[in-house]
Amino acid sequence: MKRNIPDGLSIYLDLVRLAAAFIVLLTHVWSFLFPQYPLPWPGHSAVVIFFVLSGFVISHAARPDLGLQGYALHRIARIYPVVLAAALLSIAIASVGIPNLIRYGSPRGSDWQDIGINLAFLGQSWTDVAMPYVGTLWSLDYEIWYYILFGLWCYYRSVPLLACAALVAGPKILLLMPVWLLGVVLHRKMVPLKPRYALSLFVVSLAAGLAFFWFDAGIQIREAMRVVSPWLIQVTQGSNQFVGDFILGLIVALNFLAAGSLGMKLALKFKTVIRYLSSFTFSLYVFHLPLAVILWNGLHVRSAPVFFGLLMAGVWILGTLTERRTSWYRSKLSNIWPDKKKAAVPDPLPVDAAGGDEHRPAGQAATGVDLAEQQRERLAS
Repeated sequence: MKRNIPDGLSIYLDLVRLAAAFIVLLTHVWSFLFPQYPLPWPGHSAVVIFFVLSGFVISHAARPDLGLQGYALHRIARIYPVVLAAALLSIAIASVGIPNLIRYGSPRGSDWQDIGINLAFLGQSWTDVAMPYVGTLWSLDYEIWYYILFGLWCYYRSVPLLACAALVAGPKILLLMPVWLLGVVLHRKMVPLKPRYALSLFVVSLAAGLAFFWFDAGIQIREAMRVVSPWLIQVTQGSNQFVGDFILGLIVALNFLAAGSLGMKLALKFKTVIRYLSSFTFSLYVFHLPLAVILWNGLHVRSAPVFFGLLMAGVWILGTLTERRTSWYRSKLSNIWPDKKKAAVPDPLPVDAAGGDEHRPAGQAATGVDLAEQQRERLAS
């Protein structure tokens, strides 16, 4: 797709994903930092926001000229540096023998075996195996298979290959794919709304989303379904909030639709800060649990301000080495895995990371294609 994302909407999406990552962080650490003040925010609902965002961004990033190889290279450069760093943290913590804080699912075999399964993104395919100390990777297992299925659909429509990929992904991952596809549909079908309608939709969807979070409506819907069909809830374990997840996903998609027509001028005033902080969102989501284990159970840090300060410092260091260097990893992968189809095409004029024209010949401005490419690259990475 060549549809550009309005700058205001882009900043708003960055702000939303940053907020969602912090909700997940607080959900995990609040219970032992502030046990006397129960937190009503469910981290699972925040993951639904990530799914809709992911579908939207991947649809934007999967331009036709990229090709299957380019699409795969971009995803690998974005995902694997962070995941490998998380695996190394997991191995280090397991070697030292620090007790775990939260363990998702039921580990199968040794920590090394569980780490290997998750490095192959098979931890949620027909099973429930968490990466030790990095339980948040369960949602990444879902997203990776959505990337694979969507990439095959866009670039290599082989029905047998798609069927094999779907079979490996497994039913519970496929069950939540409609939530992810809401983002794809939103990107491809987004239409401008009249300001008054957009504002009304934005306020209503925001209120509905906050109410959904606060009252944990997804679990309430699941428990109501359990009364009617306990077998269905048991079989779909891991994705058994699928009805509530789709409802919340629809609310989120409508909120993004409204935001796209509002300009989001207030968010634009903090563009630089939001852009910078949101560039650590993936790192915050993945690294906060292993770092919390090290700080709480390893170093016995019990002061909340010190704990949060050290946690954020750790996320900043790890994010700087991984997520913030996506372009560098992509260039290295391109040297190892060159795209022969594009080898004869001259490279475009380089543009600096801030989007300026310092490297262009005098008098030559960035074209609309160049600016769209900058935006697409930033969102995809």
